[in-house]
Amino acid sequence: MNKSDLCLHYADVAERPASRVIPLAISLLGIGVLAFSTSLNDAENLSTLLLTVGIILLAIGILKLIRPSRKLYYVATGERVNRCMEGHEQESESDVLKTVRDGEFENLAKFAAKSSSTPLVSVTYTTPSGSFRIGQVLRYVPYEYQPLTEPVIHKATK
Repeated sequence: MNKSDLCLHYADVAERPASRVIPLAISLLGIGVLAFSTSLNDAENLSTLLLTVGIILLAIGILKLIRPSRKLYYVATGERVNRCMEGHEQESESDVLKTVRDGEFENLAKFAAKSSSTPLVSVTYTTPSGSFRIGQVLRYVPYEYQPLTEPVIHKATK
């Protein structure tokens, strides 16, 4: 389950662009470094280094302003939704399934795989307060991960 699927199927989750304040600050810092580098006449190596750093900062800032990253939020509380993806060994499949079904996502770390290539993956989306939690288990079938379970939703009751 990815961000766009989550937003499409669950009206409680919305995708919003990140703040543009930090990219603007990076762009302004890049312009400042560029201006300072042109004022250095005696230190040619330092001037070149600062010119390069200024161009890089300006480019990063402008790219982030033009195309900001998008974050997931839980509409009911306004909290940001965090994504976690963990790999698990095949032997722990029943434990992982029970943990996701019960909504105890913190316990998934107990079943984490030792290697990076794993046949079983859990994907969870949670808010810091726990008001919205959704999880799914996927199994690797040659060339892709296929859902082993439907997404399981856990919402805090009022």
